[in-house]
Amino acid sequence: MLRSRWVACGIAGLAVAASLLGGNAAAAVPSAVWETGPVTWGPCSYEGQTSPAECADIQVPLSWADPKGPKISLRLSRLRALDGGHRIGSMLFNPGGPGGAGAAVIALRGRELMPAAVQQRFDIIGFDPRGVGDSTAVKCSGAALSPQVPVFPRSKAEFAAIKRQSATYGASCVKGSQAGLIANVDTVSAARDMEAIRTALGERQISFLGVSYGTFLGQTYARLYPRRVRTMVLDGAMDHAVGPRTFLNQEASALSKVFGEFARWCGASTSCALHGKNVTEVWDKLLARAARTPIPAPHAAGGPTTVNADAIRMVLPNLLLFGPTSSLLPSTWPELGKALAQAQAGDASLLADNSSVGQPQDAYAAVGCQDFPPQLHGYGDIADRLKKVRALSPHTGGASEAWLMTLLCADWPVPPTDPWGPQKIEGTPPILVASTKDDPSTPLVWAQGLHREIKGSGLLVADVIGHTAYFNSACARQVESDYLITGRLPASGRCGA
Repeated sequence: MLRSRWVACGIAGLAVAASLLGGNAAAAVPSAVWETGPVTWGPCSYEGQTSPAECADIQVPLSWADPKGPKISLRLSRLRALDGGHRIGSMLFNPGGPGGAGAAVIALRGRELMPAAVQQRFDIIGFDPRGVGDSTAVKCSGAALSPQVPVFPRSKAEFAAIKRQSATYGASCVKGSQAGLIANVDTVSAARDMEAIRTALGERQISFLGVSYGTFLGQTYARLYPRRVRTMVLDGAMDHAVGPRTFLNQEASALSKVFGEFARWCGASTSCALHGKNVTEVWDKLLARAARTPIPAPHAAGGPTTVNADAIRMVLPNLLLFGPTSSLLPSTWPELGKALAQAQAGDASLLADNSSVGQPQDAYAAVGCQDFPPQLHGYGDIADRLKKVRALSPHTGGASEAWLMTLLCADWPVPPTDPWGPQKIEGTPPILVASTKDDPSTPLVWAQGLHREIKGSGLLVADVIGHTAYFNSACARQVESDYLITGRLPASGRCGA
């Protein structure tokens, strides 16, 4: 998954992201069509910059089970097709998360991030899902993971502290957000919002490009509205069928493998601050040192003021994301090498600012706990899971976004409305699922599993390292662009850089 901080920071240039639905949230779609009325587009500006995009807000029900009840707002942005005479329609884009603000991404950098051919043929629509950004947003208090609470519990008392942390942070989200919002930020509700966007745009069908968590949003929409899909790319795929234990094991193992690739690259590359060193040895010694005495972070711009070994491990889900072949977004690997070198010299500020510890996780936690609950059964259960992932990842110790989600949702105060299960997508045109061969956040095995679940889908694998083929492979971007325009799956399922 692409955490919201990394969506935001990467897109901006690496500034180095109650009302329950009731019963089964995946129940049949209400027969009534929600009418938002026509979209009123206006000027769009972000971060003091005037955007080439147009922006608009539309209203949707807070709860799709109660369409006449309270409403929430969704922010949209639009880049018009450059070749109006050959315009195909609208293509919606989701940059990941949970918590990625797609409206801002398209408004600020859509012309840079989208392939030229896609810009010619589509109106490109960014949107902030419910709970996110400039839509009616989740608002929590403080850091989701406190530097004072262990990340990897070693006792019942430490596990109890993790549960209290989860419950307290969740309660702050319930208190700080619109009444009923936290119970209604699940992905099924967001997919129904996408259908409202389609009808507001006046489109018979939509095309969709979703990366990372955006693949889960896309596949949920395809399951609910298969005949409304024209083309759909799911890149950096999530497989909701795997369940919480496999989710954790597979992602921790994948991240561990990519860390090994980073260590080899860093030691051999002049682009890395640890060039010429045994990077794995540096890492292990740094963790041992931080476990004895936390390393000062005197220049941290928002993270903790000292960094222990747990916090250092939880840097990896962020700074392993984009590999050396990433071209649309700067590679995060040189930043990781720099952060480790500085910490080795006594200043862990970069590590502090890039760790999941000591940071807010508002929409990320609220959405994730609805859709990816850890389903823990006491300390013995979490200890058993931790033992397994440590065996799978001896140097990285189980660090992963799946572990982050386990911690955030350990005692979340709102029950999940869209728990684990296969999507069972049928009746769509061919859908393209994509991955890199080594993705630290959404492992290739998830893309393979999703490909098997979606009848008639294609699978594209880019022979590169990093999170999503789209951001790490120009070849994959070209293949995905061709498919989005033509609707034809690629003849070859392989790509290079």
